[in-house]
Amino acid sequence: MNAHEDWAALARAAKPLDWSGPIIFGVDPVEAAKRSGGRIVYVSTPLVLDGWQIPETVVLDAARAASELARFRVGAVSPVVLGAAYLDADMHLGIRDPRQWSRWVAPIRNTAGAIWVPASRGWSRCPQVWADVQWAASHGVPVMVEAQEMGHGR
Repeated sequence: MNAHEDWAALARAAKPLDWSGPIIFGVDPVEAAKRSGGRIVYVSTPLVLDGWQIPETVVLDAARAASELARFRVGAVSPVVLGAAYLDADMHLGIRDPRQWSRWVAPIRNTAGAIWVPASRGWSRCPQVWADVQWAASHGVPVMVEAQEMGHGR
């Protein structure tokens, strides 16, 4: 199975805003803010690298998603936005392949009190997003997914 098929199976079994499990679907920014409990929320969006840069459209999608939570006074952290800024400052920074990226984001993700997966382009097909969700589910960290159905993205 790939990440998209795994997501599809989870989404079929989920009920909107069913808080009984570790992964909750249909969570908009307002609900995510209410449920964050003052904790840092890690915003998991697809990572796309173009050479040594993260394309501007990918960064803007991630920044918009994080700002939707920040609007409600949530400490939202987007590794895509941080990574893009760091790569702009130092193109030799060692975070440009998936393995390096995973090692770099781990301490950021691991300190979050929750993970929010906005319905950004490609969210259900991204192996990094799926890895974040798998880690969170195995460590008791709530995962809030904006989309209720597969294929919903901005």
